[in-house]
Amino acid sequence: MPFIILLERKFLNIKMNSYYFLKEIVSTEKLIDIEGFSHSLVPKKQLQQFETLYIDLTKSENELLQNLHRTNRKQIKKAADHHFHIQVLEKPSIADIRAFQEFYNQFATFANTYTCNSFHVNTMNMLKDKNGLVITKVLNEENEVLCYRVYISDGNIACCLYSASHFRMKEKTEEKRLLSEANRFLIWRNILYFKSRNHTIFDMGGLTTNPNIRSFKMEFGGEIVHVYSGYEANTKIGQFILWLRIKKMKKG
Repeated sequence: MPFIILLERKFLNIKMNSYYFLKEIVSTEKLIDIEGFSHSLVPKKQLQQFETLYIDLTKSENELLQNLHRTNRKQIKKAADHHFHIQVLEKPSIADIRAFQEFYNQFATFANTYTCNSFHVNTMNMLKDKNGLVITKVLNEENEVLCYRVYISDGNIACCLYSASHFRMKEKTEEKRLLSEANRFLIWRNILYFKSRNHTIFDMGGLTTNPNIRSFKMEFGGEIVHVYSGYEANTKIGQFILWLRIKKMKKG
């Protein structure tokens, strides 16, 4: 059954609430310094609009398969010959989260992107405690992890929070091709998994302006939807904290 995901934080006497997938405006009884929103369907003045890709899980498995680009269908079919093993961690432990963090940060170094730090680990741990975190991975016959995908779930929407593979760390074309097939296979099996758990929407986790990443996600079918993410400050101290955050981000 769908539920509202709300994470409550307090640091240095500053209160912060984080909401996921809101469909209507919420009101808080106590004064919250900062409110964070991720993939909200409610437009608000201080939030940024983003595009994401919704895959309709009420469709039949055959319909979902036919909506895939033919390249995806071909690679998913080939992946079945490699005897990949899919693991779905519905109730991950903190050890599972840290194992993912280590794998992801190796990926981030080669991809020249942000690492998964202690704040992100804490967020995943809080999501875990709310039964809102699912970690999936695909392994080869030697039990080596090839790809990870981490999802936030409210029982209705499953949204990809992180994805990682060591594609860029591989030098041989054959190894890169194998990881490409494994990644697509994992996404497809995740789609079917959340469908089997009565979710109605599979959110690919946002569409970027990077043409390669955008094209990759679009090849799984679905509909482009506008969502809103960001932060709102309700107090002077909240405004100051957000100002510091923006200043830090500009410095890189």
